[in-house]
Amino acid sequence: MTADDVFARLKRRPFVPFRLILTSGTTYDILHPEMLFVAKSGLTVAICDRDQRPTPEEIPMREALVSFLHVAATEDLASPSKQAG
Repeated sequence: MTADDVFARLKRRPFVPFRLILTSGTTYDILHPEMLFVAKSGLTVAICDRDQRPTPEEIPMREALVSFLHVAATEDLASPSKQAG
């Protein structure tokens, strides 16, 4: 996985929420493009309170720094309408 691969996902319009899957098995759900900062050296993931859906205005609780070497895959998250039915 490269910076360009992840950056392309963030720039898709309309934005499609996706999950980052790390080699350790850790996952991060990227629900808004603002939740992820892409640099050539790696990613910074904004981690919000899990009890509520994050909004662009919410200040993250913490952040995770991720090397591209540890990103095993990405996958689209189902939209709420697809999950219900």
